[in-house]
Amino acid sequence: MADNFYQTRCIDHISSEEYDTEKKKVERRKKERQVIAQRERKKQTLLKSLREHFERDFLTADNFYRTRCIDHISSEEYDTEKINYVQSWAKDSLAPKAPKPDPEQAAAIGAVEGNVQVVARAGSGKTATLVNRALFLQEHCDIAPSEMLLLAFNRKAAEEMQGRLTEYLQDSIPHVMTFHALAYALVHPNEKILLDNPEGEQSLSRAVQRVIDQHRRDNHYNEIRALMMAHFRADWERIVSGGYDLTPSEMLRYRRSLAQESLDGTYVKSSPEKVIANFLFEHDIEYKYERNFWWDDINYRPDFTIGDRSGVIIEYFGLRGDPDYDARSEEKRNYWQNKPDWELLEFSPNDLASGGGDSFYLLLRQALQDRGITCNQLSEEEIWGRIKDRAIDRFTTVVRGFIQRCRKFSLTPEQLSERVNNHDCNSNVEQRFLNLARVFYASYLKHLQATGEEDFDGLMQKAVEMVAADNTEFKYRSRNRSHIGNLAQIQYVLIDEYQDFSELFYRLMKAVREQNSRARFFCVGDDWQSINSFAGSDLHFFENFSQDFQGSRKLYVTTNYRSARAIVDVGNALMKGLGTPACAHKTMTGKVVLADLSTFEPTPQEEAENPGDNLTPAVLRLVNKAINDGKNVVLLSRKNSLPWYVNYRDQRNPSVESGLDRFLRLLRARLPDELAEKVTISTTHNYKGLQKDVVIVLDAVPRCYPLIHPNLIFTHVLGDSVESVVAEERRIFYVALTRAMENLFILTEKGSFSPFLEDLEKNIKLSRLAWSDYLPLEGKIQYITIKIGNQNGRGSEPTKKIKELLKPKGYRWDGETWYSIRPAEGFSVKAFADQDIWDLADGIEVGFYDYLDNEIALYHVDGGQWRCINDDIRESDD
Repeated sequence: MADNFYQTRCIDHISSEEYDTEKKKVERRKKERQVIAQRERKKQTLLKSLREHFERDFLTADNFYRTRCIDHISSEEYDTEKINYVQSWAKDSLAPKAPKPDPEQAAAIGAVEGNVQVVARAGSGKTATLVNRALFLQEHCDIAPSEMLLLAFNRKAAEEMQGRLTEYLQDSIPHVMTFHALAYALVHPNEKILLDNPEGEQSLSRAVQRVIDQHRRDNHYNEIRALMMAHFRADWERIVSGGYDLTPSEMLRYRRSLAQESLDGTYVKSSPEKVIANFLFEHDIEYKYERNFWWDDINYRPDFTIGDRSGVIIEYFGLRGDPDYDARSEEKRNYWQNKPDWELLEFSPNDLASGGGDSFYLLLRQALQDRGITCNQLSEEEIWGRIKDRAIDRFTTVVRGFIQRCRKFSLTPEQLSERVNNHDCNSNVEQRFLNLARVFYASYLKHLQATGEEDFDGLMQKAVEMVAADNTEFKYRSRNRSHIGNLAQIQYVLIDEYQDFSELFYRLMKAVREQNSRARFFCVGDDWQSINSFAGSDLHFFENFSQDFQGSRKLYVTTNYRSARAIVDVGNALMKGLGTPACAHKTMTGKVVLADLSTFEPTPQEEAENPGDNLTPAVLRLVNKAINDGKNVVLLSRKNSLPWYVNYRDQRNPSVESGLDRFLRLLRARLPDELAEKVTISTTHNYKGLQKDVVIVLDAVPRCYPLIHPNLIFTHVLGDSVESVVAEERRIFYVALTRAMENLFILTEKGSFSPFLEDLEKNIKLSRLAWSDYLPLEGKIQYITIKIGNQNGRGSEPTKKIKELLKPKGYRWDGETWYSIRPAEGFSVKAFADQDIWDLADGIEVGFYDYLDNEIALYHVDGGQWRCINDDIRESDD
């Protein structure tokens, strides 16, 4: 047809050569279209096969793509298909309990081959991503729960992951534990584990202090004294003064008042257990609290054990009536019935309730004596002599921290000495400390050997040794059930908060990899939130993941679902140039405001309520507005104290209450009861991972951000430097800023801005708070402000005539009027006007004002006579 058309219509105008050329072009384009169509059909066929493969065998999908599809489907298209599939699976399998993962989260969930590092910014749902990956592997990829191990850095995080998994999987969930729990499950130590619990026992610090005291009593007295006088003078003065401000009887009374610590310092789980522990101690009966017994290959620790290879077991069954608890108690009874060398003594709440403590003491005494145990009552002097341990001081705390750092590096005393010998000290104090520290370190290790005790770092070292020796089975109890796992059989290890990885954790995981080359690691963390170097974490492991795990992938989860846009922006601005920024998901702008305390002018009322203290009324204004808007507020501080003066007035300061808790109590006392609980307080460290509608950063000043502790000089030998500390302090400040969901207030002071604020303002403009927009607390008028000035048109002479009478009565000049503040309760204008000073007053105006500086009464005084212009005080009284 084309040839005929050319011959009949075109031949006179188009040469045959031109026609042939065009004809070839058309034929070539036709073939190209055919090839494209053929490739598209092939592509669609492969996409269909790929989707079917996702459904049938997701674990081998990457290999299927590489061997069958890579010539027809780009890597970007393949990644999109995977993401779409994971999102579809999550929608069908996890909804409505969990939101659909975003594309970045879905990519992380679906990255099932090899080792993967996920950089997850604040508020991006990293824990949810990790849990959803475990669910995907188990529910869709048919990975057995026994072949997965989820590791967290603290018990709270592990319990959160376990709870989320249980929602979907009920009882058949993967192994979930902390690193220390894994080490414990591998080693099952018989030794007592030394630890410092912020709310309980301080056995680690006590052990270190005993080592120090032994050297102080022996041959290092002068060296310790010289160092402590130079850097820890207050600690030394408490040591030499003795008595620690308490008489023996006061000390005993105090120890007996502690809720869960016995007289001898044993930290117990309940008050009834404390009663039993005190009785045994006071009657010179040697016992062990929660001693280890093997039961079905699991450590079982009864409450009290009297005897070594035989004797008496005391169990306090405090939850009788709970079916699970009662069943477990019956199992314990049966266990001891089959142990002829041991006899079980059990007590319940009824035993303590009937007749009180004295009656229970008689019951316990009789029960023990019936079993041949002698009860010798110690005198108060003997009891005091056995418990007279001084409080843990700052020097001990520094030495303990140094020893812990050495343990985390697995240093031998010889290796530490080599470091010290090769280190150039910057001061005599540093040299003295290091000379003593290596002595203390060697003595501490000997103490562990001599007492049969261990610390968590030693436990981790033993766990590494066991795994390296091919002892990979671990046993533990969780949710009242025994569990057995084997690291050699684990296919997937999922680690949360990888930025907190330490040398010991790395060694344990390296030992696992050497015994199990099949194990694939999925490590989630945020380098911008690495703030735990004091506990041994080292950002090196996060930054060098690709070197430690050759051929690994790095993925990003950057969408912040927590915070409003302005808060995400300020976090990115602080960390600009330090990595991939976060993206805001919320459309709301939110508020980030710099609150300059130097511009805060308290009302006379606020000044009267908080003499010399601007922080309290300023914070109360911010808090008051937030909670009345229905918001929850958290106050964050870098330290457990505040850099501002706070006038606590008559508020007592219990020794067990931190500076932050005391400040919170002061604020709550001023707030309505029904709203006070909407305000909380915390250090920034302790608030990592949490969030609130409104965050008030209390201390954006140089002495808090960055906080360069004077004890830094003692850890230079371990690699610490001012530069590394400042970098971590920036990350701590980032954590503080990114806890806010809607509004963020940053308290500082002109001329004393944190350097991090100065850096921020180079990258982003921060608005300044107008304090006038935040009104003082409303409520009953507690104070009245009296202002004395000149009547209009009377010039300045009227007040000049009486100023010498006003000064002695405490009136102050503000440039326009003389003013004074008086308690509102019992105040009477009539009684106020009856004072002698008014006899000389002429042309005077006297105003009375409430806490908002609103006028509530106004009088003119002429020739000593008062004339009412307005008086709401009198009307309200009437």
